[in-house]
Amino acid sequence: TLLPPNRKLLTLAQRPLHLYETDGSGEQDQDEADSGTKKKKKRPRSKKTLSPRILLLWRFEEMVKEKYDLYLRQYMAQTLHDGVEQQKIATLQSAANLLSSVPEGESKLLTMMVNKLGDPDKKTASAAGHQLRNVLQQHPNMQIVIAREVQQLAHRPHLSPRALYNCIVFLNQLQFKRSEKNQDSGEQNTFDGQSATQSPSLPASLIKTYFGLFEVAVQQHSSQSSSKKRKSSSSDEAGTMKSRLLSALLTGVNRAHPYLPEKDQDMEEHVDALYRIVHTATPGACTQALMLLFHLAVGLHMEKDQEDDDHGLDQEDD
Repeated sequence: TLLPPNRKLLTLAQRPLHLYETDGSGEQDQDEADSGTKKKKKRPRSKKTLSPRILLLWRFEEMVKEKYDLYLRQYMAQTLHDGVEQQKIATLQSAANLLSSVPEGESKLLTMMVNKLGDPDKKTASAAGHQLRNVLQQHPNMQIVIAREVQQLAHRPHLSPRALYNCIVFLNQLQFKRSEKNQDSGEQNTFDGQSATQSPSLPASLIKTYFGLFEVAVQQHSSQSSSKKRKSSSSDEAGTMKSRLLSALLTGVNRAHPYLPEKDQDMEEHVDALYRIVHTATPGACTQALMLLFHLAVGLHMEKDQEDDDHGLDQEDD
């Protein structure tokens, strides 16, 4: 691609044209009749001079920006929406290459790719997750922004269970670092001109999302169980998907909890919600909730024991 790899394209409205309002010809004399005598009036010198070539280049850049935006909206977005399976997969690969190489249109590209996690076609949804992981391998600093976009998709109303499951599976596969446990909340990442402050931390944000989706899934499951049961293949498939979704949520909590910073380890509000689920939900959902409670209790206990062991080893070394 010929687009600049280190900056976004600019329009003429974003250029400092107000600095070039004068012609820049310097001091010019102007005859002025005043009481029969001639006086010289000096014009102010402009701060900069703007050549027609530069102005043409700026206008050309604006036209390239408009055409590229049109390409994203009318070709790529339309292909991902109405194309066949192979076209969608190829377009996802092109979108990932553009997102990794140039900053222009990165917000639109990311939104299009994340939305395909909810595609009804399994191969297309799988390709979207694969391409997003490829982007993260090349640009690890985009992890917070991509995770936030996927979380927004997961919280959409009337999202299909399979699309929600794809979102949770993608979030489960995010790689954390031990340094993130004590990361300051003031650290920022920028994307598309906006700063993303890591407060709360990414593991804490994911756990909050997992617990919220877990409670919603359990409530939906209990409401469906209380209604008339219909024995059919579709209902069995829906029940299987619900079970896989609850397991994926449990896996997400298991992976993110060890990386919680100290400032985000207050889980009381989630624990209370789990206890409410245990007392109101069906036996299968109660089992999942009890497993989460057990994980939280054992996880905190093991972390405290590990800290005590490390402290004892430090004293022995001294």
